[in-house]
Amino acid sequence: MARRMPISPLRDRESLLRKPGRRPPRSITLIVCEGETEQEYFEAARIRYGLTTAQIVLAENTKGAAPISVVACAEVKCADHGGYDRVYCVFDRNGHESFDRARARIKTLAGRRNKPLPIREAISIPCFEFWVLLHHERTDAPFQRCADVIERLRERMPGYEKAHAVIARQLMSILEQALDNAAWVETRVEHTERNPYTSVHHVLRHFAQVADQKDIA
Repeated sequence: MARRMPISPLRDRESLLRKPGRRPPRSITLIVCEGETEQEYFEAARIRYGLTTAQIVLAENTKGAAPISVVACAEVKCADHGGYDRVYCVFDRNGHESFDRARARIKTLAGRRNKPLPIREAISIPCFEFWVLLHHERTDAPFQRCADVIERLRERMPGYEKAHAVIARQLMSILEQALDNAAWVETRVEHTERNPYTSVHHVLRHFAQVADQKDIA
């Protein structure tokens, strides 16, 4: 008798079609971050939405912290594991030379004819801490440096430290405020010339959709 091949949990898109009498398979999302602060935040968010580590995969980024390295890591992970339903590359400007190149590479990977990737950016300007700040206040005031954002953040959240698991969990209690504030900031893009800016809230909206088992566009 021929041996059955093991079924990989990372399915290709054809296997995601609904079959009569069966529950639709769960979405699998890959998150690739440039730093530990983002890793801790998305781990807290995964738990907050009740999602498993099979649904939300936080990749260990061995390619480096530069934006282009984040995208390179995502490419490798997609090739190694046979595909994901959604891939997010999380990085910020913060003086990175490869910021624009990374964004262009994501567009190329998503738009290519042969095996396009379901890859998207989740960027922050000037840095991820701006997204954290939006948990506490609504602002479109420009920031020149990440240090300026952190200084402002510590006025609202004394003792804030990067890559802190407890702080990341605390932020989950005011996540809805951050989502609303980030959506407002998006409407201000033309006026602020994308400083400040973040699209991280789209990742959290996706988490909510996955948690609700809704169809993901």
